[in-house]
Amino acid sequence: MADPLSPIDRIRALEALGERRLAGTATEKAAQASLGADLEAAGFRLEWRPFRFSQSLYASLMLHFGLATLGTGVGLWRPWLGAALHALVALSYGLESMRRGLLLRSLLPNITSQNLLAVKPAKAALRRRLVLVSHADAAFTGLVFSPALIKLAAGQPPPGLGWFRKQLGLATATVAALAVLELIAALGLWIVPTWLLGALSIPAALVFLLNLDVVLRDRVVPGAADNLSGCAACVELATRLEGRLPDDVELVIVISGSEEAGTGGALRLAEAMDRSREWSPAETIVLGLDGLTNGALHFLEEGELWRLPVPPALEAAVRDTSAEHPAQPAVSRFVIPAGATDALPFLVRGFPAVTLTCIDPGVGSARHYHHPTDTSSNLDVTQLAASIDFAERLIVRLAKS
Repeated sequence: MADPLSPIDRIRALEALGERRLAGTATEKAAQASLGADLEAAGFRLEWRPFRFSQSLYASLMLHFGLATLGTGVGLWRPWLGAALHALVALSYGLESMRRGLLLRSLLPNITSQNLLAVKPAKAALRRRLVLVSHADAAFTGLVFSPALIKLAAGQPPPGLGWFRKQLGLATATVAALAVLELIAALGLWIVPTWLLGALSIPAALVFLLNLDVVLRDRVVPGAADNLSGCAACVELATRLEGRLPDDVELVIVISGSEEAGTGGALRLAEAMDRSREWSPAETIVLGLDGLTNGALHFLEEGELWRLPVPPALEAAVRDTSAEHPAQPAVSRFVIPAGATDALPFLVRGFPAVTLTCIDPGVGSARHYHHPTDTSSNLDVTQLAASIDFAERLIVRLAKS
């Protein structure tokens, strides 16, 4: 059936559902339900999958690195206790960043959110499952998302200091170093200089203060580009791809919840699929669509502490699709300096996964990223259309590969 709304009109309609489209809210679910109604009308079978998750990524970061900052003070008087606190923080955030466990985060209150799965089964024996993932929730904002800090975070570090680009990796590494030094002091092997402990505590203290600012502001952005643009693209692609995919291909569209809380919906879904073997990595490809305007289209390399390469075959498919139209800007790799997308929980469990997003090179992110100005009136509609066209060509290539 013909799609009655253009992507920009659908974004406006979703935006009008209400403010504070925060993880676990009625507005988040209303947006998912609206998209689900359109997908059901296009012939997809709907599945709702509720889950529990904490609501704020920034509260988790504040907890981790606030405890690390406290640990330095404690360690001056009780090195054993300081070492234990720093080791706990490094272990907990290392597990959380890789979506392999939630230790300290489990102390935060949980909310109920949900993933919406829209499935169009294969007409023949399944060979390939294509999963498109876009999140319906919107983000908190704060000083950490100021253009100056984003540009600094996304900038190229000095030669030989490529690891410095992962700010949370730096903060976690210095916390681990503090644990080692305090253990050495506790064993009486060396009197660690106070200035060294203080210097190593600076990255964690900065992370704590920036995330405390976000938590105290408690302000949610409209999220038209991030990520109503991806949600609207999913519905548009659902209609465009009708009859264009081979009979042995299943198409699944996931409108995830709680992405801005730390990829909560994708994590719970990836855990469930990995545990139940309902989806096999050998036959499944996950494509995230997250922020398809207000910049130039890129594919993302994930990893919060260190870089996690895109699977080579998937990267080749993206580059080959881009090369089909040499007159258009090449879709190139962008290494995420901090944070993650819904592709990460699948990627670390062996699923081929990658996310498409737009980055303005002059900003280091999409324009209006996590700002109150991320509204439908500030979207680059031409780039949105070009991003959807590229996603369509890539999906057809992956379906036939």
